[in-house]
Formats: sequence, structure tokens, C-alpha cells
Amino acid sequence: MIIYQAATGSSVLEKVIKSNAQLIVNYHNITPATYFDQWSPDLASELRMGRRQLAALADRASLAIADSEYNAAELRSLGFSDVEVIPVLFKLGEKKKTNKRLEPIQSGSQWLFVGRIVPNKAQHDLIAAFAVYQKLYDQEAQLTLIGTGLAPYERAIQELIRELELQESVTLLGAVTEEKKRQHFLSSDVYVSLSEHEGFGVPLVEAMHYGLPIVAYEVAAIKETLGGKGLLIDSKKPTEVATVVHEVLQDSQILNSLVNDGYQRADELSFEVNVESYKKVLSPLIFS
Repeated sequence: MIIYQAATGSSVLEKVIKSNAQLIVNYHNITPATYFDQWSPDLASELRMGRRQLAALADRASLAIADSEYNAAELRSLGFSDVEVIPVLFKLGEKKKTNKRLEPIQSGSQWLFVGRIVPNKAQHDLIAAFAVYQKLYDQEAQLTLIGTGLAPYERAIQELIRELELQESVTLLGAVTEEKKRQHFLSSDVYVSLSEHEGFGVPLVEAMHYGLPIVAYEVAAIKETLGGKGLLIDSKKPTEVATVVHEVLQDSQILNSLVNDGYQRADELSFEVNVESYKKVLSPLIFS
């Protein structure tokens, strides 16, 4: 049996297709190549190859596992006949031990976003919205971005930060340890995502697990991942995003509702639950 993780173009695919092994495709999404044409033509080419190869696997695979219904629908459209939906397997760290109720944030609010510094994550839109929020509502606000980047896009992000004179307010941390990331989740006030393409969204689950209210642009699998437990917006206009975040942080009832609902949703997507789903799907194949 081969379990093939489809993520981008791969030179091993021909051997996989020609093998006599039973084939299971595990799919967490391939980012549309158009996001990278301007920034990395080579990467865009690999992504296009990966999507072509994914289609070629449809007739060969006996089963496909997707981490969201959004991704499952793509597989079915390519001809995969047997597709199971099981969220990503990942373990979460320890939550806060206190059940302290959240109060409105008057100043110095801490925004957080975790994700690769790449065009589809749209950190440029997030920074633009944060700049408006800081100007209109909270001059002491801070934005922390965690994640490694695609060099040309990251340079553009750094230039945008300079142009908006946010060097003292926006921090690009790059790669951090799991414990340091956990500490930022625990110490932030709101998780804001303006990403344009997510096949699932592990950091969204982490944010809910650690008690962060979420404001997220509704696109791709964002709504599905949140399961109705975050505040979804349909516009990335900076003034509108800033106003929504401000209203969330000023309303203790909304804050607490988002936090408590988020805890529930994170539990639904726990490692333990998803491991059992994998066992249920794979065991009949492995032991048949």
C-alpha cells in the first residue's frame, strides 16, 4: 500500500502510478499557481504540475482522503470516486488554566496571524487593515506575523511596513518554536485572517484552542474549518475590517461568545478524534 501526499509536482509520481501497490491519496490542497506567477515562476510551474498529476491519480487511486469538504469537492471534480473527509492530524499544546472572562480591550490590542509569508495568505491586506485600525481606534495596537516567507513577497511586505511607518507596530517573527508560538496565541487579543486561499487552516484551530476570538475573511475552507465559531466577513476593505475588529474587542459579550464557541470547535477537531477517523477508514484496507 502507498499513501501518497499530494502537495506539489513530484518526480516519483510515475513510479507510484506504475507500482502494483494499492494507492491512497492524502490531499491537503494545492495552492492555485496564479498566486505565484509574479513572485516565483518556478514554484508556480511546480504547482501546475502538481495539479496535473493530481488529476492523473484519479483513476489509479482506490481511496482519497481530504482534510476538508472543500478539498474533497476538488478531488471529486477531477474524477476521484471514493473520497473521505478527515481533518488534519495535529496536536495542540496546553490551554490557559484560567477561565477568566474577557473584558473589552481599551488600548494596546494585540493582533496575531500565523501562516507562511506568501501571496495567498494576503499579509499585505492584513497590514493595510491593521494600519487603519491603529489610526482610527488604537494607536498602541500591535500586529505579530508568524511564519517563514517566499523571499520576494516577504521583501514587499517589509517595504509596505516601512511605507506605512509601522516598523514599531508590526513584527515579522519568521519561524518560531511550538512553545513560542503557543505563548503568542495565549498573549494575543484577536486572530485576524484575510487569507484568500485555505484548504483547511490549522492556525485557525490553534487560535480557537487557545481562546482567541477570530475575525476571518470568508473564502475557500475557512467557514468549514471554523464550523460557525468565528466571525466571518465578506469584505477585505481596510476600514471595514478595522471596524469589525474594533467592535469585537469592545463587546465583552461577543468576545466571550467567540472564545467559548471556539473552545468547543477546537475539541471537535482534536487529534484524538481525527486519529479514530483515520483508523476507521484505513483499518479495513490494511487488514483485509
